[in-house]
Amino acid sequence: MIDTHAHIHFPQFDEDREEIIKECESKLDAVITVGGDLEDSKKAVELAMSSRKIYASVGIHPHEAKNYSEKDYDRIVEISKSSPKVVALGEMGLDFYRNLSSKEKQYEIFEMQIEAARELNLPVIIHSRNAGKETANFIRTKFKGIKGVLHCFSGDKELLKAALDEGLYISYAGIVTYPKNSELRETLKYVPSSRLLIETDSPYLAPQPVRGKRNKPTYVAYVAMTIAKELGLNFLDIDRMTSLNAKRLFALSLTEEEKKERLAYTVGNKLYVNLTSKCPCSCKFCFRGKEDFILGYNLNLKREPIPEEYMYRIKNPGIYDEIVFCGYGEPFERFDVLKKVAKWIRKMGGKHLRVDTCGLGYLITGRENILDELKGLVDTFNVSVNASAPEEYYEIVRPKFGSESWESLLKFIKDTKKKGFKVIISAVNYPGFNEKAFIDLANRLQVDFKIRNFKRFGKWEE
Repeated sequence: MIDTHAHIHFPQFDEDREEIIKECESKLDAVITVGGDLEDSKKAVELAMSSRKIYASVGIHPHEAKNYSEKDYDRIVEISKSSPKVVALGEMGLDFYRNLSSKEKQYEIFEMQIEAARELNLPVIIHSRNAGKETANFIRTKFKGIKGVLHCFSGDKELLKAALDEGLYISYAGIVTYPKNSELRETLKYVPSSRLLIETDSPYLAPQPVRGKRNKPTYVAYVAMTIAKELGLNFLDIDRMTSLNAKRLFALSLTEEEKKERLAYTVGNKLYVNLTSKCPCSCKFCFRGKEDFILGYNLNLKREPIPEEYMYRIKNPGIYDEIVFCGYGEPFERFDVLKKVAKWIRKMGGKHLRVDTCGLGYLITGRENILDELKGLVDTFNVSVNASAPEEYYEIVRPKFGSESWESLLKFIKDTKKKGFKVIISAVNYPGFNEKAFIDLANRLQVDFKIRNFKRFGKWEE
């Protein structure tokens, strides 16, 4: 687990800093101690140099902007280059709650640090308080080519949209655990798994179970537990996802296991089988081609493994609540492998098998008897329709088979139901999605439906 934002070089830790560092080294993968001005940043760098698991950022907080000017640009660069333990610039941004520096000065110093980040090729750590609209506008106009994280996200939806449109990460701190912050917790459902981070902002903002105490990096576990509960995941899922995301953003070393392309992967007590990276569709909201790492795993297969490789990795399928053929691509692209692996899973005690598909299996395989071959192997089909009418379907899903796709999709759905499979049709509620019409379609087809939250991977194609 990684605390992506702490201040353990602050005076609040003077009396027991060594003890805190030892605790971090034994219980966490890494901690980033974040600078608030240039002298403070030097302390952060010095502390990071003393511990293999502590890293530092160099930055000027908006409160301190009044003490600096563009003449300090070279000092930022110099301090940042002074140690390989510097992994980011920040925290920087806009704070119109206290206004300890003028708005004009805050903008000036924010932009200066963005330019330094561009020169140094470092990510930035963004502070925004009572300045959501202004920070969103700044991100839209100034962040081309800049990586970074919106730290201690407070729930502003316009700011969330702007940050995700630019490919930024979103970090949640202890405030997400506070009982009254239900609206903040709701925003978790719109953050892609590959853009989620956690932090403490210690010594401040202790999570609810230890509220009122001095916060410390290991309390980041309380943030992870709250997020896991909200998203219907387990603690290990959030640990895996956020740790990998932090390593990728801050260029920390990935383990060989983290780098590895995943043929099979677990989320909760479900096993997912990733057969291929090929898909006949190019959905406007899809992560394919934009992101290889999903749910803390590298899912973009560079090759197509043989069935026996899946059997070797799955080992004991009977221990899982459900086994799902779902990964980076479309399972029917490798129908023979799908069938062989599913047959082995059944033989070895797999209880419930689901195939998540675009529903174009007939066109992919060139055959319409494929469902008969899956009888007794597959229990459920989750068909990603993502539209309620042909015009909408072709605009959003963009199947390579062209005008015959919609009718083939509907026939596949009707056939699966007729042959006794459980059928769910699903959609993503992208901008402009007609939810009522989609539900009407599900009712006409007499199948269950599921609507998933739209999660931004860069700018939405209008």
